[in-house]
Amino acid sequence: MSEATAHVTVRAVCLAARAAAGLLRARWFAVLIAIVCVQGAVVWSIPLLVALLRWTLRWMNITGVNLDSLDTVVTSPLAVIVLVILTLVATFLVFIETVLFAVMAHLAMEGERMTFTHILRSSRAVIRKMFGWQGLLLVPYLTVLLPISEIGFSSRLTQHVALPKFISGELLKTAPGTVLYVVVMGAVVYVMLRLLLFPAIVSDSDATIVGALGRSLRMTSWRALLGFATVMLVTSLLGWLVLVLLGGVGLVPVIANKTHTTAGMVLGLLELAQFLVAGAAAAFLVFFFVAYVRAINDRPLNILPAQQTSWSTRVGSVVVAVLAVLGGMPQVVTATEAATLAAQKAPQVIGHRGYPARAVENSVAGLRAADAAGADMVETDIQETRDGGLVVMHDVGLERLTGEHRNVYELTEAEAIALTVRQNGYTAPVPTFDEFVREADERGVPLLVEVKPHGHEPPGFARRLVSELDRLDPDHTHMIQSLDRELIEDITLLDPDRSTAFVVGFHIGDLPATRADTLVLEDWSIHDRLLLQAHKQGRDVYTWTINEVGSLRQHIARGVDGIITDDIDRAVAIRDRLSADPVTFYLERSRKLVTVP
Repeated sequence: MSEATAHVTVRAVCLAARAAAGLLRARWFAVLIAIVCVQGAVVWSIPLLVALLRWTLRWMNITGVNLDSLDTVVTSPLAVIVLVILTLVATFLVFIETVLFAVMAHLAMEGERMTFTHILRSSRAVIRKMFGWQGLLLVPYLTVLLPISEIGFSSRLTQHVALPKFISGELLKTAPGTVLYVVVMGAVVYVMLRLLLFPAIVSDSDATIVGALGRSLRMTSWRALLGFATVMLVTSLLGWLVLVLLGGVGLVPVIANKTHTTAGMVLGLLELAQFLVAGAAAAFLVFFFVAYVRAINDRPLNILPAQQTSWSTRVGSVVVAVLAVLGGMPQVVTATEAATLAAQKAPQVIGHRGYPARAVENSVAGLRAADAAGADMVETDIQETRDGGLVVMHDVGLERLTGEHRNVYELTEAEAIALTVRQNGYTAPVPTFDEFVREADERGVPLLVEVKPHGHEPPGFARRLVSELDRLDPDHTHMIQSLDRELIEDITLLDPDRSTAFVVGFHIGDLPATRADTLVLEDWSIHDRLLLQAHKQGRDVYTWTINEVGSLRQHIARGVDGIITDDIDRAVAIRDRLSADPVTFYLERSRKLVTVP
């Protein structure tokens, strides 16, 4: 890049930031109404989309989409059609969210009046571009790459789209997996950075979708990206400061009343405030990118003073504001119910495969370390050997922990326990299930035993398991779980007094139908409605594998019954703080709400 070009880029960034701030200040009420209209439309559309999905699943006699029901869903023409419709509708709504503020910015900077009529007319012209083959490019861009990369503009419709942590976590445990993860995520982030200008360009009258994507790639030099990153960082920081101040104000009534109900109501209001602040931040950034594109192309950035609006616009604005208040009340009520439920729960902290940070996973030493750290329960994995023995091991293949290029089902029990496992600088022998249970019983530590069928077990596996459990644990102290739905159903029928859990890798929809007492859901699948549904049925919900501080706070505060974690010390400390009093509960849960998503 030449010195002259670099100067133009820096100047354009400065001009764009000043123009965006001026536009937001001059048209703040129009921005507020746009946030309520678009974001509100998305929020109100979610129950309708969920209802359509639930109706389809019930028609198919299943409660949700998960690994167990995925084959049924993908082989049903109706389900495929509905999923395609949902994806296209989501893409359409996210596209509207993405371009609306850009349309407003172009109108304002062209000296046009920012009325409902003008905005709708210009938006219609932009939206029409997606009704063609080029519109298909928006599906992966808006509903997959954008939310996974978290580069650009978020939407409530796609906020849960992410690479499941149980996949990324397993990839990061090996060097090749780590390299693959870094390369793929690096490529996704790089591409999305280069496409930051797409909404600003496509909302212009003469740009097609393909043309806008190409122009964004050409206009995003590394110097421009540095300027964009600075503006985005400052915007997030200012939004954070506003939310922190509001969170501090909300602390006053919580301290005064000291009840979880008050904490829940204030948290609900804080969530609405986050919604508005995030919308304002998104509007500013879109205004900035539009202004940057116009500055680079020597187009005007003049912001005319707001003119007197027509009576129809004023009436429409009042109606929208009233509907927004009414629409926000259920959110406050839900937050209050969730806080009250969480106040009644002190979730069990469950050591994931023992305590891998202090000993090899699934080792007796790991069990001891988890107990010493204060775990209420220890999760472990068992597999059947060639001669019908049971050993404690997660992977079917032994290479990761032992370096052996063999599988558990190829070994006898004696051969398996003769191996040495190595992890994080620790070593340990492979324990038998018998040895592991006896150690747990001596320490008074309940086990959450995950049965890992490898597919090479002789017939009657469930009955053999129940017989062995009766011998080792006649008091039914320990719980059994599995990802294999048929296996856990068989164990529940054979031993109805045994506590059982169905493990679900991902789940969309209502509570999975199962005879098991407990559902163990991957972190992505947990939401407040599902928790309330489970507790009304008298079922417990555990979640896995939660290690980050923010996620630990979020799930413990929302009232799950068990947290499976690699970081036992931290989980115990957070749980103890959250259960102390409503003020601490409010402070911990509000941490997530003082960030700009």
